[in-house]
Amino acid sequence: MPAAEKGSRAAQRDLGAFYATGDWTLPKDPALAIYWYTRAAERGELDAQYNLGFMYILSEGTQQDLAKGLAWLRTSAGQGHTGAMRLLADLYRNAYYGVPRDAQEAERWDRRARTEKDQR
Repeated sequence: MPAAEKGSRAAQRDLGAFYATGDWTLPKDPALAIYWYTRAAERGELDAQYNLGFMYILSEGTQQDLAKGLAWLRTSAGQGHTGAMRLLADLYRNAYYGVPRDAQEAERWDRRARTEKDQR
C-alpha cells in the first residue's frame, strides 16, 4: 500500500489485482480495483490498462462502459500487450458483452498479435 500511494505503477497495478480478485487478506472490492488500476493505467502500466479495460467491459466495479473499456484495451494493445490484442480480436469477432461485431477489426488485432508474437 505505501508504495502504491507513493506512485509505484507496479504496486498500483498489484493493488488493483488484489482488490479485483480478493486474493489477499482483505475482501474483494472491484470499485477499489478500478481506482488502483486507473492510477496505474493513466501512468502507462500496460497490464493495468488491459485489466481496467476488461473491467469496464464486464461492468465489474463500475457500470459497463464499452467506449472506455475498448479505449483502454486499444491503449494497452497499441503498446504491445498481446493479451489486449487477442481480447480485442475476440470481442469484435464474437460480439461479446455488447461490442459490435466487426470482422475487419477482429482480423486487424489478430494480425497484430501474431506479428507481435513473431517479433519476440
